[in-house]
Amino acid sequence: MEWLDISRVAIAVAVLVFASYSDWKTRMASDLNWVFLGCAGIIMLFIEMAALGVQWQYYLLLFPIAVLFLDLFWERRGLMENGPNIPIIALYSLVIITLAYLFLTLGEQQLFIQYLTVPVMFVLLILMYQFDIIKGGADAKALIALTLVFASYPVFLQFPLIEISNPMLTVAFPFSLLILFNAALLSLIVPIGLLFLNVSRRDIKVPAMFFGYKVSIEDVKRTFVSPMQRVEEGQVRFRYIPKEGEDFDKVLEQLANAGEKTIWVTPKLPFLLFITVSVLLSAVVGNLVLLLIG
Repeated sequence: MEWLDISRVAIAVAVLVFASYSDWKTRMASDLNWVFLGCAGIIMLFIEMAALGVQWQYYLLLFPIAVLFLDLFWERRGLMENGPNIPIIALYSLVIITLAYLFLTLGEQQLFIQYLTVPVMFVLLILMYQFDIIKGGADAKALIALTLVFASYPVFLQFPLIEISNPMLTVAFPFSLLILFNAALLSLIVPIGLLFLNVSRRDIKVPAMFFGYKVSIEDVKRTFVSPMQRVEEGQVRFRYIPKEGEDFDKVLEQLANAGEKTIWVTPKLPFLLFITVSVLLSAVVGNLVLLLIG
């Protein structure tokens, strides 16, 4: 099914490039990108099941996967908000019953365990977003959609360069988790780049020089940055992590009143760019971590 894996990589990269461009220009990416990508993933998963000639019960797994995915984009009332939400409770009860039945009938099969990583990764990525490990909602949704697209590691042409000898290792380290891991590694280029930029400008301030750069207060509002300095108790101090819902206009006004003309800021870089490159890197190179474990 080489053609299917090539299609997965091509569709994922195409959607991510489009979304990354929007993210770069506006720091926003439409949910339609992830709905399209996730639905494409469901279709390709169905095609894979058909090509493998799996038991009919496998197709039932598409139901809970589709419900869990599409519910992320459904603006609905909560389960117990203003009283029991009977339709949603019934829907999720059916999801649980379906998964329980599949566990009983397919639970010992390796392919089922592999496919089960899809809903498991949904939950893991949502938790990572809730605990602020993944910063942006668009980033979390992109990774969830990619989990659907890559229910298994893609294998095409001569790639990946790193072959995995034990397929069960890929269950412990799903492909979407590899994408996140590699994207995080790629993002390390940012503090390295900032270091060289600040050294060239002779703006030496540790650790601020690893997190941002200096810019005039007048230019802050015209760029996608966050101030790293605050006026607290009459003194200008550094704060590297902004408070939730903080009024940056007020912060800039206070800094200007304190006599600051240029301040340290940290750039709001779109993580989707790193996710896009990571998809290609992960598909071509493979999983170095699993190579070391194996």
